[in-house]
Amino acid sequence: MVSLRGLTLSLLLAVNVWAAPAVDVDLELRQLTEDNFRASTARGLWLVEHYSPKCNRGHCRAFAPTWQRLAKRFQHLERLSGTYMAQVNCLAQGDLCNRNEIKYYPQLVLYSDGTALSSYTGDRSFEDLSRFIEQHSATYVQDHLKATETGSEQNSSASSHNQDGKVVETDGDGLVALKSAGPVLVDFYAPWCPHCKQLRPIYEELATELRGKMNIAAINCDAHPALCKEYGIKGFPTIRLFDGATSKDMTGARTLAKMKEFALKSVKTNAVTPIMAQDFDEILKSQDVFFLYLQNFDSALSDTANVKSALAPIASTHPLYTSSDPELYKQLHIANPPPTSSLLAFSAQDPYPVGSLAFPADRDAIDRFIAGHKLPTLVQLTTSNFNDLLKSQSHSVVVLGALHGGSDGEAEKKKLYEIARAWRRGGRRFSSPVQFVWAESGKWAGWLRSSFKVKRQDLPAIVIIDPSTYEYYDTTIEGNRVLFEGASVFSVLEGFYQHFLRPRPIETTFEWGSRSATMTLISLGHLGADNKFLAFLFVVGGVGLFIFLLQKCIPRDAREGHKDHHNRPRLD
Repeated sequence: MVSLRGLTLSLLLAVNVWAAPAVDVDLELRQLTEDNFRASTARGLWLVEHYSPKCNRGHCRAFAPTWQRLAKRFQHLERLSGTYMAQVNCLAQGDLCNRNEIKYYPQLVLYSDGTALSSYTGDRSFEDLSRFIEQHSATYVQDHLKATETGSEQNSSASSHNQDGKVVETDGDGLVALKSAGPVLVDFYAPWCPHCKQLRPIYEELATELRGKMNIAAINCDAHPALCKEYGIKGFPTIRLFDGATSKDMTGARTLAKMKEFALKSVKTNAVTPIMAQDFDEILKSQDVFFLYLQNFDSALSDTANVKSALAPIASTHPLYTSSDPELYKQLHIANPPPTSSLLAFSAQDPYPVGSLAFPADRDAIDRFIAGHKLPTLVQLTTSNFNDLLKSQSHSVVVLGALHGGSDGEAEKKKLYEIARAWRRGGRRFSSPVQFVWAESGKWAGWLRSSFKVKRQDLPAIVIIDPSTYEYYDTTIEGNRVLFEGASVFSVLEGFYQHFLRPRPIETTFEWGSRSATMTLISLGHLGADNKFLAFLFVVGGVGLFIFLLQKCIPRDAREGHKDHHNRPRLD
């Protein structure tokens, strides 16, 4: 992993760009003329000094060094927030200054996207003007981000989401296409079903209500029985919301209001929330894991769309925020302006990001980054997340801690959390992410013993798992058994990374039971040569014991005991 206080990506080089620099006499000040004024100020926030080389009492000449310092000081805002500083020589551009209603020199006028907002009337000191620029730049950034997000949603809706306000009859291929375009609500029905017939007018009205917001589809299960069987449809009608890789069935009354509320929950969670620097600390306290997309004035809308789409399946639990607030860059110790846009991952209320992705980046790179950082710093192993952790497409390396229960386990969990946090903030960067997981030995005793040979007397214990090869490591580079300590865990990870260590195969419950039974039968074979009756009794008893042990162990193996979440009776 990357050392996050120093984020080695050039994108996140921590430099001190915030101190007011010395005057740079070689800085070329931007000049606006009759020919370029309107085109230049049409986009962005512009603070324009209207001056004359012959202004009385030398005010323009006295102000020149301050303007030079300000132009140098805020040059970085051009790329970051679209804030520019320029001059108009009214002696040479008299018609332009008359049209801009300039009454005195130097007169500072603020323009936003081509519209004059106000003339600056405060003290023309460096400090006062700096505060004026920072305040208006921050406001412009916030308004620009909101407008960009609204425009992005409108463009996305116009391009793919329920343009006609009608229910789309579809099949398997059509459903795949609709799911790829965003959240889609599907009615699985049968033409002969009376409840389906009663629901259809309400469902069509819902499609009209959600025009431009969400695709509304229906699948005839009589015409597509294999497809409905594949999706586990047990009764009609079944209203199911597909949102990325997740799905959820609607329960309760199927009124227009209830179905609309059910459908729009997914649309709301897919939003990108613009934030400013003052919002960051509160978000950090309230969110266990979240993503922050830092963009500049030239960031592509397609990048934002790709990030939103990639996070859509987990948007309800992993919020996405965006910002180009200069104060937030300062707070995060990020170089300003950054070379590119970036996606940052935050976890465990740590103010430093646990990972970063520089743009431009393709969708596959975004998906891999999110998969590697969507889990908390330390996560508990459960039957519901077993496959995600140990059979994940991201191929995360898993550091598994087998812990006691009760107060001892709480202390061990706290220690493992500190080890995980230390790794995330300063460990080696792997091509695959490293995920720290804890398992309570009481619930997973059979699986821990059969898969990793971890017994109760070994607790607390650590094993490092490579899900891509279904192998594990439990010795350090020095050849010692891994201890429940940070240095020992890091030694194993280093050995794994350098390919210094020899892995052990993970033994499944069935493999462990089969091996034990085989060895037992071999022993009984030798015994049977001397006493056939006694051997017969041992065989019968051994088989019974073997079946009993399998029944005790298999339900604890999450890979074999997890039921499909749609496997439940219908109420209608």
